[in-house]
Amino acid sequence: MGFDPFSFPKPWVIAHRGDSGTYPENTLLSFRKAVEIKADWIELDITYSSDNQIVVIHDDSLDRTTDKKGEIRLLPYNLIRNSDAGSWKDPKFKGEPVPNLWEVWEFLKDKEIGLNVEIKSTAYEEIPIEAAIEQELVDYAKKNSLFSRTLFSSFCWDSLVRLRELSVEPKLGILIGDETSSWEDALELGFRLNAFSLNLSMANLNSEIVSKIQGEGFKVLVYTLNTEEELKKGIDMGVDGIFTNFPTRMRSLLT
Repeated sequence: MGFDPFSFPKPWVIAHRGDSGTYPENTLLSFRKAVEIKADWIELDITYSSDNQIVVIHDDSLDRTTDKKGEIRLLPYNLIRNSDAGSWKDPKFKGEPVPNLWEVWEFLKDKEIGLNVEIKSTAYEEIPIEAAIEQELVDYAKKNSLFSRTLFSSFCWDSLVRLRELSVEPKLGILIGDETSSWEDALELGFRLNAFSLNLSMANLNSEIVSKIQGEGFKVLVYTLNTEEELKKGIDMGVDGIFTNFPTRMRSLLT
């Protein structure tokens, strides 16, 4: 591959759902703009459609970010794909499609940028009817030599456990939020899974916790900081990476 996004200088500029403060989130346009402004990483969200296609979208439904309505897990991908995922942000973005993960990976394959794939809890199936989403991710990443440039994360810790059971290769980020256990429990899981990072909200973080987690050998990635004040606070705290909807703003603070 010729480059290693895991060795980029800290703190990483992680474009949250792409350059999503300016462009429609989780679209190829948003990802392309994140590449253009030289973000270190792109973060995106994935779940399954009703026909088990891996859809790049944050919400559980189409309602907020497209011109259609309905639960993602109950709709076929061809319907999801053909919805307008741009106009909600601005009419000038009309016609932006909802991508699948494979086309995003294909777009990024020759770009020097890391990819953080967040597996939504809706994608986890305790007893998969067909190949689990985690199996698909491992198989594709292995076939296309993507483990060295991809971080897999989830609030659904069972999904991370399954990834690790399938392969020692994926780098894992344990997402911590209001509906998960504490960062201390995440730290325990981190040791068990040989995780790469703990990904926390700024609301649950201070310099002492950052130092504690880093001292145990894990990276600390914080979400989602957007104002200049928030970004400066995150940078001063010494975190390893910051998820932001305004990667250009963060980059300007680092240069």
